Order: sequence, then C-alpha cells, then structure tokens
Amino acid sequence: MELRALFETHYPSIWRLLRRLGVRHARVDDAAQEVFWVAARRLSDIEPGREHSFLYGVALRVASQEVRRESGAMPLATLEEVPLLVDERPSAEEQLAERQARALLDDALDALPQDLRAVLVLHELEGLELRQIAEIEAIPVGTASSRLRRAREEFSLIAKRMRARLQARGGNG
Repeated sequence: MELRALFETHYPSIWRLLRRLGVRHARVDDAAQEVFWVAARRLSDIEPGREHSFLYGVALRVASQEVRRESGAMPLATLEEVPLLVDERPSAEEQLAERQARALLDDALDALPQDLRAVLVLHELEGLELRQIAEIEAIPVGTASSRLRRAREEFSLIAKRMRARLQARGGNG
C-alpha cells in the first residue's frame, strides 16, 4: 500500500487511539505524525492486509513514550486549580454532554495502568479482537484476555468512584 493511501485510510483511527492511550491533546498530532514517519521508513516491511495491526503496534509504542515523557514533566496545575473556562457561544446540549462524557472517559482511562489501558482501549473503543490485540502487544491471547478482564474490573471501580464524587458534588451520576 502506498503511504498516502495508508495515511488517508488509517489516520483518524490512529489519532483516536493515541488520544485514548493518554497522549495529551496538544501532542496527538505530533504523535500521529511519528507513527506515520515510522510507517514511511518501514513501508516495505508492512505485509499487505496487516497495515492496521502494524500501525496500532507503532501507535502503542509512541503513546507509551509520550505518556512516560509527560509523567516525568512537572504538572502545570491540578484540575481543581484550573478555573472552568466557559464558552460564551451557544452550543447544543448534546455536544456539551458528549464533551463531558469524553473528559470523564479520559480521566477514567488515565487512572488505569498502561498495560490494562492499552488492551481496554483496543478492544472496547477500537473494536479489535483479542487475538489482534495479543499480536500487537506481542503477548499470548490468554494474557490479553486476562488483562481485558482486569481492565474492565478496574475501569468499573474507577467509574463507581467517579460517580460517587459527582453525586457528592451534586452532579449527575
């Protein structure tokens, strides 16, 4: 497959995957570019029909590097310290609810260990099968299955804690 076609076909899913794996919004475009730079350099190594798996594998490594880099950086402020920015333009209630849901999802995913997060994102949000995830992560299918089960359990606990906090503050839970 030619690089342009590879990019046009897979860029949206790679961007989304990087974001869901914890790459900061401001760095997602650069991280996606890095994924496709690697693909460009290794284009001849990509087996036909396996482009998606190759790109996801590269994206997982790039996201891991980004998350490690960020965890070493000093945080600018905690969420509680940042005043809420209100968009004065009218927006549809559905758009607001969707943004809030995405932010809550990102917070919940941020709380998961990276190995569990990767499997959960690939399966639940990207729709990959366990065998594909095992191949991308270079782990046995049983390990991928176990990580997915643990990730779901941990995600459920995190979601319950978040709901309780929202209800305690008088929000919708």
